[in-house]
Parts: sequence; C-alpha cells; structure tokens
Amino acid sequence: MIGNDIVDLKQAAAESNWQRKGFVTKIFTQTEQEYISVAKNKLATLWRLWSMKESAYKINVQQTGKRFFNPKKLQCTFFNDTKGKVVINTHHYYTVSDVNTAYIYTEASIKHNENTKSTCFKIKNNTYQTQHISCYNRLKSEVSKALKLEQNHITIEKNSFGVPKLFYNKIPLNLSLSITHHGSYGAYIIVNLDSINN
Repeated sequence: MIGNDIVDLKQAAAESNWQRKGFVTKIFTQTEQEYISVAKNKLATLWRLWSMKESAYKINVQQTGKRFFNPKKLQCTFFNDTKGKVVINTHHYYTVSDVNTAYIYTEASIKHNENTKSTCFKIKNNTYQTQHISCYNRLKSEVSKALKLEQNHITIEKNSFGVPKLFYNKIPLNLSLSITHHGSYGAYIIVNLDSINN
C-alpha cells in the first residue's frame, strides 16, 4: 500500500496563514514543532511535515477502514533531508519527500523499498476540476502504455473511503495507487505495474 501528497508552495502561502495563533500547536506534535522552530526554511519544513502526514494517512485509511481528523495522532520523524517516518498508533510508514522551491511532494509506503512508479507534473489551469481530470488522464495514459490496454476502457473509481482503484472494462486491476494534486501541480504513484506487465 502507498500514499502520496503534494503541496504547491505558492498556493499554500496564498491559502494558509500558518503563523496564526494556535495553528502549529493544533496540527503538530512537540517534536514536529521543534523541527519547524530550528529549521532554516520554516515554511518548507512545515509543509513537508504536513505532506508526510497526508501521505501516511492515505495508507492508514486503507488498512483500518477508518477516517479521522487528529493531525497530532500522526507522529513524524525526520531521518534526513528527504527520508522520514510517520507513526499512527502501531502502524509505521516510511516517507520520501522532494522539497524544492515550487512544491513539496511526499510518498509514503509500508516498506522501505517499495517497487513504485511515480510522476509529478505541472497543471496549466489550477482549478480543482482541471487538476482532478489532468491527474486521472495522465495516470490512465501511463497504465495504458505500460500494460498495453486501451485507454478509453480504463476507469478510476473511488471506494467509500475515497481510495482510488483502477478498472479495465469494469474489472479491477491489481494495482495499488495514490493520486494527489494541489495548486499548479499533480502527481500519482503506482505499485506493481512492472510485475503485472511481466
């Protein structure tokens, strides 16, 4: 199982006043607050932590079948500038983050070396509907090429927990995936694509 999350830093700056009273203490644990307070780039550190929580949460929902909103329940640890871990109760998720000046993109998995295919891309129009359609179309194109399937027969449907699943002619494909978009950026990640193709 995998999860991912992307934060458009320009969009995040426009939408969120993270310095308002109580925001950091409500969302982040004491350890995470310390990461932010000592960071050279506090904003990038804050959104890296957020994307770690979001990507791990997506896996946890798949595992437990339960949704919740308690960001402090997701406890982040940094291993280095890119790798980290998120713990939710007894579940451990390993993360890799790409932190740059435009966006922060994080992938989470249960195993350290999950065999995945990941793609980040820019979206020309950043309305929610455009983001959604762009991500779905790019993912379907990737699967179509990799598995030699007709793209117009590939569909993506979300289950009751909001987890996306791929279907070909209404038959589910055995692919674990995650899709994310925010502002001018989108991304998807797929596991098992190579193994199905071989």
